[in-house]
Amino acid sequence: RVRSPCNEQVQEHASGGSRAAMAARLRTLLLLGLVLLAMADQEPEDEGGASVSSEESEGDDMGVKGSSEFAKTTILFPDFQDKKFVQGQFVDALCGFSNLGDKSFNITNLKGYLISPYDYSMYIQNFSEVPAYTEVKKGEEGTLMYRFLPDPALEPREYMLTLTVDYIDADKEEYQTAFFNSTIEIVESQSALDSRVLFGRFLTVCFLGILGLVGNAAYSRFMPKRRKTVDTSARSKESSQNEWLQGTFVGGQKSSSGNKKKSK
Repeated sequence: RVRSPCNEQVQEHASGGSRAAMAARLRTLLLLGLVLLAMADQEPEDEGGASVSSEESEGDDMGVKGSSEFAKTTILFPDFQDKKFVQGQFVDALCGFSNLGDKSFNITNLKGYLISPYDYSMYIQNFSEVPAYTEVKKGEEGTLMYRFLPDPALEPREYMLTLTVDYIDADKEEYQTAFFNSTIEIVESQSALDSRVLFGRFLTVCFLGILGLVGNAAYSRFMPKRRKTVDTSARSKESSQNEWLQGTFVGGQKSSSGNKKKSK
């Protein structure tokens, strides 16, 4: 069989085209694989970076600063050791601050707030920020007093109370420590209880007075009819007796005396 040069060229061209197509497909698949690997490597880093940035932004929004490991605090409520605060009465919180480090701390201010125990993002009341301007040197202790006033209109129930102290060290590093972060209870004041008792008594007296008026009105409404029926029955009885005595001496006397009274 004789092969023509044209056929050989056509076959060589076709085989070369198929090889080029296969090579192009392989290159495309390799590029796609590299792109997928690069994306898989970048996704965890992006997620980790996003979580860190969200935590940082969240911390910046809340204004939370870290607590120093060399600062130790204690808390005491002298007038409310049972942590039951009365509506509308001042509460004194004594904060014991100990400096265990080798640098002095300058206390800048104290503040506090009430939070809902069911939703920590719901702030019920923000208390005033009190400046302290107190220095606690290394190895020393100090006592700070923070006074706050629960709103008299607060509903008597449990709340989450947070009290914090802000301070800086000798290197101008800022810190914040929550020296109290627990549940407390707001109770009614004695004046509020007395007013409620008086109001209850007043309502009781009003109810009894209204009840007496209604009973008197009902008595006055039905009693005259009864008297009228008694008078009518008495008259009918007397007339029947008069009819029975008519024509007798007694009947004549009564009738004559009646005529005399009428003539008078």
